[in-house]
Amino acid sequence: MIGIDTNVLLRLWLDDDPAQGKRIDALLADHGGTPGALLLSDVVLVEAVWTLRSAFSQDKAAQLTAVRSLLDEAAFAFEDREAIVRAATMFETASCGFSDCLVVAKHAHRGCDFTATFDRAMRKLPGVRVL
Repeated sequence: MIGIDTNVLLRLWLDDDPAQGKRIDALLADHGGTPGALLLSDVVLVEAVWTLRSAFSQDKAAQLTAVRSLLDEAAFAFEDREAIVRAATMFETASCGFSDCLVVAKHAHRGCDFTATFDRAMRKLPGVRVL
């Protein structure tokens, strides 16, 4: 298994650096044919989605397309694939960010009674209580 860093994931999504793109292509050629060979940690995924929004001004639809493109590829492994799927589903209609949705999805998966927050943008997510 190969761990993928945020900058590699962003280059894959954005295809904005031809030289780095060739190195990513080589990595995918070597390892992309093996299911689960490329690990995307939660931290990397959240950081990359945040960067799409903050540094590249990509809207929610583009962010969702990027996340779902990874879920469609067998080569990518996740810490908790189902939590990523649930977070993406919540994010579609949420007024908060993808990272907040992933926090709530992971808490629910771990059996938390609820997620306590001060973030009012999260209030409509299932299992969230604003203090």
